[in-house]
Amino acid sequence: MDSRRSAAVSSGVIDLNPGGLAWRRTFPGTPDQLRHARHFVRYLLADSQCQDDAELIVAERAANAVQHTSSGHPHGTFIVEITRTTATVTVAVYDCGWGGTPRFGVRGRAYAERGRGLAVVASIADQIDYEGNDEVGHKVWARIRVGRPTV
Repeated sequence: MDSRRSAAVSSGVIDLNPGGLAWRRTFPGTPDQLRHARHFVRYLLADSQCQDDAELIVAERAANAVQHTSSGHPHGTFIVEITRTTATVTVAVYDCGWGGTPRFGVRGRAYAERGRGLAVVASIADQIDYEGNDEVGHKVWARIRVGRPTV
C-alpha cells in the first residue's frame, strides 16, 4: 500500500472515533524496558512525522519514572499511552508515584548532566501537563500537533 493510501486509511479510521485511537501498554519498571517502550512508540507512529519527538518524550519520561518513582522498585511498573487523532499525537507515561511532583519550567544548569529532561520535553511538545499525586502516581503527558513545521 502506498504511503498516501495508508495515510488516508489511517485518517479514515481515526475520524470514525472522534477521540482518536489510543494504545496503552504496561512495562516492568526496570531500565532494560526503556528500549521496549521506545520501540512501542516507533511502531505505533511509523507513518507519523512526529515519531522521533514522541519517542524522545517517552524515553525521557519512562526513564524518570523508573529512576525517580516507585515504578523502579521491585514489582513496579510504568505505562505508556499513545492517543492519536488527525490533528495531534498525545504521549503519556504513568508512574507508580512516591517520587515527587514533575516540575515544568524549572531551568537547570546548561551543562548539567542531569535535570534537563522535562525542559527537553517542554521544548519539543506543543502542550505538556501532569495529573495525579504521589499516592496514586502521575500521568505526565505531552501533546504534539501533527503537520506543524519542523526545524
